[in-house]
Order: sequence, then C-alpha cells, then structure tokens
Amino acid sequence: MADCDLCGVSRPTLCPVEIFVPKFRKSYPKGTWKGLCEECTKRLHQANKTREQIGGSKCDLCGTISSKGILLYKATISIPNFEEPYSTDETKRICEACLLAVDEVYKKHEARIEGKESHH
Repeated sequence: MADCDLCGVSRPTLCPVEIFVPKFRKSYPKGTWKGLCEECTKRLHQANKTREQIGGSKCDLCGTISSKGILLYKATISIPNFEEPYSTDETKRICEACLLAVDEVYKKHEARIEGKESHH
C-alpha cells in the first residue's frame, strides 16, 4: 500500500508522476516520482482545463516558489477522513509544470483504459 502525495489516501497502486522538485534539481536532474491516486489525477486534469489562477507562495506538489514569476493554479482535492461526510474538499496550489506532468499521465491512463495503447 502507498499513500497519495496530495490527498493521503492509501491505495495498492498509484499513478507515478515525474516531478521536478527545485531543491533536489542537482541531486535528481531528471526529476523525482510522486504517487497520485486516480481521483487526484482526474481533479488535476480538470484543473488543467480550467486554469483558474490562485495566489500563494509555492506549489503544493513540487514546492516551486511562485515569487519567481511562476503562476499557481487552483485545484480542488478531496481529502478523506474518518468522520462524516468522510471527505472534505481542500484547495491546492499547483504550478503549470506539475499540471502538465499530471495531465500527460492522466491521458496515458485513459488511453490504456480505452485500449488505445498498443502492447509489445
């Protein structure tokens, strides 16, 4: 079992997303992997479509600081809990690079479900 890096839900498998974390750029120049559940990838895909800008200091996924001219976008993530209503919606701030990385993973996942991806 692994926990989603955005909402914390525990799943047997997560969608791997390659993220470039600024403070690890020298150690990991090709990026690091974050695990996101299917619901979070779906919600970030929707956020990428709407591109609603939001104020904030840094990206909640990679930690990029927005003061360097990087725009942040609003994403509503469902955070699970053990009390009714069993989940609450929380607003996350996501940079464009992370949105594009998640969108690529989402599209590959959808293609795999629809059977469009060829297997070798």
